[in-house]
Amino acid sequence: MNSMKVGATRSSGAGLIGLFVAVLTVAVLYVGGEWFVTQHVKAALTEILQQEMHGELEVESVGLDGWLLSGSRSGDAVVLLPSNERVPVEFKMIGNPITGSTITVEGDQRLKLRLRDLFGDIF
Repeated sequence: MNSMKVGATRSSGAGLIGLFVAVLTVAVLYVGGEWFVTQHVKAALTEILQQEMHGELEVESVGLDGWLLSGSRSGDAVVLLPSNERVPVEFKMIGNPITGSTITVEGDQRLKLRLRDLFGDIF
């Protein structure tokens, strides 16, 4: 006697679709996390640098080195001065925005930014 299997069989494509959805979800979460950290750094740098400036400044862009979940990251930011001059600033971030972070800008970077604000292109 020959026997046949009767019932629903699972398609082999379902595993591939599940894998694709999982990879896509992880990628979206990572990109969203990077965007959140970048917005946090922009706001914190604006607040830190605005304390010593005379006019309003804007942090145009932030570039971070390292992985999203690393404890210490460094990076570069482009700051737009009231004179429409763009000045690069280096910073370090320890921690993360969710549990708490400390963002520091070296003293010589602050001095360079302040001198550019006061004297323009002379320095």
